[in-house]
Amino acid sequence: MARARNIKPQFFTNDELSELPPLARLLFVGLWTIADFKGCFEYKPKRLKVQLLPYDDCDIEQLVSALDKSRFISIYSVQGQTFGKVLNFNKHQNPHKNEKEKGSDIPDIYQNDAENVMFSDNLEDIEINHDQNGSDPADSLNLIPDSCSPITDTPVSVSPKFVFKSELKKLGVSEEQASEFMQVRKAKKAVNTKNAFEMLIAESQKANLSLDQAIDYCLKRQNPWGAFKAAWYVNEQIENQNPNQHTFQTAAQKTAAEHDRWRQAEQQAFGNSEIDITPKKFLLIEEVGHA
Repeated sequence: MARARNIKPQFFTNDELSELPPLARLLFVGLWTIADFKGCFEYKPKRLKVQLLPYDDCDIEQLVSALDKSRFISIYSVQGQTFGKVLNFNKHQNPHKNEKEKGSDIPDIYQNDAENVMFSDNLEDIEINHDQNGSDPADSLNLIPDSCSPITDTPVSVSPKFVFKSELKKLGVSEEQASEFMQVRKAKKAVNTKNAFEMLIAESQKANLSLDQAIDYCLKRQNPWGAFKAAWYVNEQIENQNPNQHTFQTAAQKTAAEHDRWRQAEQQAFGNSEIDITPKKFLLIEEVGHA
């Protein structure tokens, strides 16, 4: 499992690292993230390639060998299994206490099969030599494992969850009205966000209504509203005051009204008598020729 680690500015100016290929340096940093709290990791080249350099065309074994020969890491085996250790790891990294408490199944280099480990005789010298740059202790202790988020002593404040219905009731809407209004909003697939609630309040104020009055108006309509708009409310008030001027008719209603006007016009012109509108046939007279 990859973990957050610390990297110091001196890394980029290290003379010995500068002698290595760029991908070897990048791999070195990547190894820190998969190493356990001791700096140890399983050495499986194919897996390392996928984990750390998936998009680069390179030979992981050659890069690991370069790091090993330069004594930045050491490859060793324990009971026939191969592992690696990032040397000086604990001098530059402060693993989180949770890592140490969980422990690790990876054996340390000091448990190695002695004849198979490289540089095992001078590990102490290796760790001293590579710390020559000197620097302040690592600050990775302040990082949460598996993330790059800092740990702070200040508790993170969590905003209380916004509940649309509860906010309605706080502003004077009754339980019954609030429940009915929420059902209407659900049927109309309205979103019950804080922003929608604030818009509801603003629109009711534009119409000079309290929130409970606006909700009551929405619910008493023949087709209840799931939201309230001041413009809708004002338009309906005008139509109610002047019903003849603001009568809406469907296309069918308009057609029926036109027919009624035609019938009235016919009665005025011809009375109630029936009108014969059958087409007349003209009498054709053919001239008869004489022999």
